[in-house]
Amino acid sequence: MTPSSRLPDDLEAELAAIAADPADAIGSGEKVYAPYELRRGDALAHAYGPEVTPRLAAEAGDAGRPLTYRLAMLHIIALRDDAAADAALIAALDAPELRGTAAYGLGRMGFKGYPTRPRDRAAVIAALRRHTRDPATFADPWLEVTLRTQDLVLAACARVLGVEALPPIDGLDPEFLGYELPDLTDDARAALLAYCDADR
Repeated sequence: MTPSSRLPDDLEAELAAIAADPADAIGSGEKVYAPYELRRGDALAHAYGPEVTPRLAAEAGDAGRPLTYRLAMLHIIALRDDAAADAALIAALDAPELRGTAAYGLGRMGFKGYPTRPRDRAAVIAALRRHTRDPATFADPWLEVTLRTQDLVLAACARVLGVEALPPIDGLDPEFLGYELPDLTDDARAALLAYCDADR
């Protein structure tokens, strides 16, 4: 990894504040379709400049940092109106400990405070499809829930593909799929896997 760029002092101060207490960086949202709320990092999420997203991605990719801090970086990246944000989240999919949050961020684009940024839709779909059978679990440090990483990936993949084409799935409301945290039944999981695997 190439050395990351230093950001303006106010943004460096915001990074330092998150690093000091990453558990306080993200809060619980008020709606099931908006489960996370940014408590720290708003300036980073909305800062201009080509150096910001790569710096956040470098922080997220630094295995020497606490996992909660790295996950907070992904939440901030997902909120950025920057074409480089998708590439950063796609890269994070390769780290098993980051995969669930990165997938969630890819699925949120354009909904309730998340910008609609330039996107290579085919690249996002291909990246998510590589992980639709991930057997791992993800322990969310803020909401204190444990989720299947596969479910987060499948929900994001279905959202990017287009939930309007989903066949009816018992117990699954497609309206907020990919926005709320998924709690899939085995049957719903199998149906989403078939949907994500199909050529479209």
